[in-house]
Amino acid sequence: MSFKSDAVFEKIKLRLTKIDPANRQVENMYKFNITVGGKVAKTWVLDLKNVKLFEGDSPDVECTVTVSDEDFFAMGSGTLTAKDAMAQDKLDVDGNIELVFKLAPFVSSI
Repeated sequence: MSFKSDAVFEKIKLRLTKIDPANRQVENMYKFNITVGGKVAKTWVLDLKNVKLFEGDSPDVECTVTVSDEDFFAMGSGTLTAKDAMAQDKLDVDGNIELVFKLAPFVSSI
């Protein structure tokens, strides 16, 4: 099954190739639960400690973001900010909520 959010994750993967591991400002681990019809359809882990993104799960994540495929695509295209998504109850965060705002350079407008 193809997801709109897959395009955003591909852009994130590309952006990760341009990160200098010795000069990073964010070194956290995130899990993204992408939902379709209110159910988790795909899970991704963004590991900024080891500078990698993969489909699956990890016990070491510090912040879990649950968002619909449509809304994550909107965030990735810059038409929806994380702050607005949270205010509209389109984004659910489990863990350190402040970490979500560190993600802006990786997710929005890429």
